[in-house]
Amino acid sequence: MADGAETPLSRFLAWFPSGKDDPKGWRFDVITLLAIIGEGSVAEHAQTISASSLCLLPRIIPAPQALLKPSRPRRLPEVRANMAGVYGGVGLDTVGFFANIFHPLEDLKPFAFKVLEIKHKHLIEAPETLQSPGWKKLPFGRGRPVKKNTTSNKKSSPSGGIPNSPAGTGIGSEVRPRPETTRLQTSTDLLRPPRPRKTTTFSQNLPSSVALEKGQPLQRRATLAEKVTDMVTNPTMANSQDRYTVPPRLYSPLHITSLLSSLLTAALITCAVLWRDGTAIIAILLISLASSVVGFASWWRPLLMSRPANNKVPPGDVVIRTREGAFILIKCTEEVARELYSGTEECQYVVSTKYYRVIMGAGMVMLMVSVVLLGNCGWESQAFIGASYIVLNGIYWALGLLPHRYFWDLSRYECKDITPDDAKKADETTSEDPREGTPSFTRTLWYAIRETKHGDWVVRSGALPGTEQWKRWMVEAVKAAKRGDRGWKAVGRKNEIMKEEIAETWREIKEEMGLKGGELGREAMEVDLEMVDLVEQKAPSVQVQGPARAGAPEV
Repeated sequence: MADGAETPLSRFLAWFPSGKDDPKGWRFDVITLLAIIGEGSVAEHAQTISASSLCLLPRIIPAPQALLKPSRPRRLPEVRANMAGVYGGVGLDTVGFFANIFHPLEDLKPFAFKVLEIKHKHLIEAPETLQSPGWKKLPFGRGRPVKKNTTSNKKSSPSGGIPNSPAGTGIGSEVRPRPETTRLQTSTDLLRPPRPRKTTTFSQNLPSSVALEKGQPLQRRATLAEKVTDMVTNPTMANSQDRYTVPPRLYSPLHITSLLSSLLTAALITCAVLWRDGTAIIAILLISLASSVVGFASWWRPLLMSRPANNKVPPGDVVIRTREGAFILIKCTEEVARELYSGTEECQYVVSTKYYRVIMGAGMVMLMVSVVLLGNCGWESQAFIGASYIVLNGIYWALGLLPHRYFWDLSRYECKDITPDDAKKADETTSEDPREGTPSFTRTLWYAIRETKHGDWVVRSGALPGTEQWKRWMVEAVKAAKRGDRGWKAVGRKNEIMKEEIAETWREIKEEMGLKGGELGREAMEVDLEMVDLVEQKAPSVQVQGPARAGAPEV
């Protein structure tokens, strides 16, 4: 082949620009668009990004305008679902953000049923010798008796110390003084009053956060990972023992992405210095500082509601019902229910609202100037910056595919699935029985009543159709649950009650119309349909249209 002859590859490459100095070469005039593309991916993680102190790191972020909001949310996003307390009067139509991380409601199949046990993981049960009143709690769950100089009183208890202390254990018993050297007593010694003996008593000043009464758990020692997580999340609260918050995970994918973005920003500035591109240096510095300024204005932490009192209360069990007919029973204490379910999750910001708008305005100006400068950078800098934004956009898009549990540190709680074996397949066909073996709203509702042994929450949550037939069925279901009849035919009994009610209605129709035997015609059937609404027999009461009000216009 002769030199200079065209090859298929050269003919193909001739269709594209070549070189960087040639007017017909590659150009990056629209590089500024890459800096603002990907707003949806960044906005999805905006609250999680600003919940950590790593939001202060100067770095490039795709679509930083997603963080430039005119106002800040006061609460975390919630999920729509009916929720009712089993023992209390709680009734809500939303489920908290952190609670939905334990059991994503969008993943539940229709008529599914689960029983979860959620409890505090940072608490431990105190030994019996530490559960008596007066045991002083030290940081991280350690306890010790407090020594005081008091007069001995052996009549207070058989052991001579605190009440209810086991005899012979040494706890609360009298501490004998060391034997002194034998010496002659002088007249001064005889006139001196006797020295009171030292006894071991217990302080009654308990911390307000945990009242160590009998059966009350102690707080365990914080681990190194928890301390580091607290330091990264909110350095001002790192030494606090009351941790009523859910911080981001220490090794969260967003934390790793923030560190990589900072390293990538440093590499961009270094290369711009080597290429002697002053415009690129200023542009990268401004756009990275703008992200730090905006992050500082949006820096926050979630605050969970807590119980200020320590009196004995019933368990905080709650039942959640989705629109698809799935039920979740949460067994927990009242403290856990306040933090995750019945309480509100508030956002506590570092910067006040007044200064937030001022800082956001400064960040917006820095962002606009940096975008203008990016379009005037050198060819090499624009190529490097464009490639960086393409990679970061892909990373943030991939982070949107991960569940929320990878981003938030929920080590404060322990969640166990304790669903009974005979209720685990509530959303599947379990037998050939067309009634009891087929997934249905009635069968799943019976599973929930069987585990709670209560029916008040059913009415309060609107899960029960508001008819006398369904109320009668619920009374029988609660009785069967309390007597332990797990094999009660819930669906079959519901059908029997409905048939009995319809038969009674037909009998009343016959008596009113004076008909006998098979003389019921079309007119009687129409009266029956008016008296028995078959729709409200199958739908929850909150989904049934109520009766028309007097004077309301017809539709």
